[in-house]
Amino acid sequence: MTPSARPSRPAAGDPGAEAAPVALELSGITKRYGQLYANRDVSLSVRAQTIHAVVGENGAGKSTLMKIAYGHVRADAGHIAIKGQRVARHSVAQAIARGVGMVHQHFMLVGSLTVAENVILGRELRRGPLLDLTRAAAEIRALSRKFGLDVDPAIRVEDLSVGQQQRVEILKVLWRGCDVLILDEPTAVLTPGEVRDLFAVLRGLVADGMTIVLITHKLDEVQQIADHVTVMRRGAVVAEMEREGLSAEAIACAMVGRPVSLTLDKRPASAGDPVLELRDLHVTGARGLPAVRGVSLTVRAGEILGIAGVEGNGQSELIEAIVGLRAAD
Repeated sequence: MTPSARPSRPAAGDPGAEAAPVALELSGITKRYGQLYANRDVSLSVRAQTIHAVVGENGAGKSTLMKIAYGHVRADAGHIAIKGQRVARHSVAQAIARGVGMVHQHFMLVGSLTVAENVILGRELRRGPLLDLTRAAAEIRALSRKFGLDVDPAIRVEDLSVGQQQRVEILKVLWRGCDVLILDEPTAVLTPGEVRDLFAVLRGLVADGMTIVLITHKLDEVQQIADHVTVMRRGAVVAEMEREGLSAEAIACAMVGRPVSLTLDKRPASAGDPVLELRDLHVTGARGLPAVRGVSLTVRAGEILGIAGVEGNGQSELIEAIVGLRAAD
């Protein structure tokens, strides 16, 4: 079930890089929900063995377009070609069979199952009437070592960090033999260190012959990793850009349709008296584990207080305790 050997990626500046075949092509894609157009006559061409970023503001139609490419959503008009072959009545099963996999922003994992059980779910390996988890674990370990994913097949998914769970999703795609990987906002729930690790994995996958489609709105990440950029606004493609000369200002301008200043022009805050104070707040989370540990803060009238952190680090429980939805310990 592991992917076959893939050709190495052409080096930057190599004429072969420009001549790379098209791995995924969408032509004239339109999707409407009532009177709202999620996608309006969208065409997109993704070259093989590249990292292609699809960027835009929230609601620009990025995720809908990629769900159509994956067969998860059916378009009202247009057609899809995978590796040069036009696909009729596209579905998720057809996408996977043709080598296309997708990691959604909200992971589709079963927390009570192990990594190996999640990876093979729906395509179980059998030895007679029984599951062959030994073979599955060996294949998953081999993939994990090859691409630096570092995930133990025997551990339960609910005991993994968010970044490790994302790696399990990538392993699911690799184990099914997919060589076109769509990632929907993959860095939204990752720490900066995990983002660096993910990008190293993605570069390794592309060097091994895979094609990556990255849905994002983070301009600095686009500049770091994308070979080609498609910008969407209000359901339509408004710009195509190559890595050479790519600037955050140009991407932002295309995203919103006007020049954008990427520096914050903000007057100093004039804070008043305290309106909310927390002192040594402790809160237990839904799983019975400490979620907030000794937090103290003061919010003053006339100011904006930001609470930052990667998802799952107690922000939700903190707010729930403040508004009375969760009891403080």
